[in-house]
Amino acid sequence: MRSPATATARRAPARSVPALAPAQAAKTLMVLGLLLPGPRHGYELHRIVVAHGSLYADFKKPTLYHLLQRLARQGAVRERAESGARGPRGERLVYELTAAGKRQFHELMRSILGSYDAGQTGLEVAAVFLPRIDAQEARELLEHRLLAVRERHAAMAAELGAVARKPSAQRIAAGYLASDHALSIMDAEIAWMGRAIRHLAAAGQAQHASRAAVGRARTAT
Repeated sequence: MRSPATATARRAPARSVPALAPAQAAKTLMVLGLLLPGPRHGYELHRIVVAHGSLYADFKKPTLYHLLQRLARQGAVRERAESGARGPRGERLVYELTAAGKRQFHELMRSILGSYDAGQTGLEVAAVFLPRIDAQEARELLEHRLLAVRERHAAMAAELGAVARKPSAQRIAAGYLASDHALSIMDAEIAWMGRAIRHLAAAGQAQHASRAAVGRARTAT
């Protein structure tokens, strides 16, 4: 029988977190979100990433460990060595969110859900972690994003309308097909956000009713 695992904490002082490019923000959100339920070792994190290959196809193992090390240096993640692993070292690294890491997770969720940028790549990741934030806040963030997408959609549709009146060859030369493709993507996102907002509204009402019931029960006792 193996002896109980020993752990040596490796702490790093908290540092200010620099602004992240959209792709880096998405990867950071994914790692923070996967650590939110509790500590995981690096191999387990990589296994989860591989299992979601269609969403994180470009997230290679070296990239994952480099990101974990950066988050540890920033104080968002606490890293510790745990004994009992196979291999010459006989230990594995376990990663755990700190209070700063939890704050960064929520900041990234608010930033990605509540804003719209045509080059943004983080919505697919943020959607995975919607159950991890308050339903009412998630709904309000998506409503704000929905307004931004609709404004951009209207502006692009107006520009496209002028091009659509030109002959076919001129439309293609003017980038009509590319713009039409962008509009189609926005149409799909608008439709998804409408459905998500309705689901979140219902979930928020259920949460409110549950909290009210708990409050009444406490008052009664």
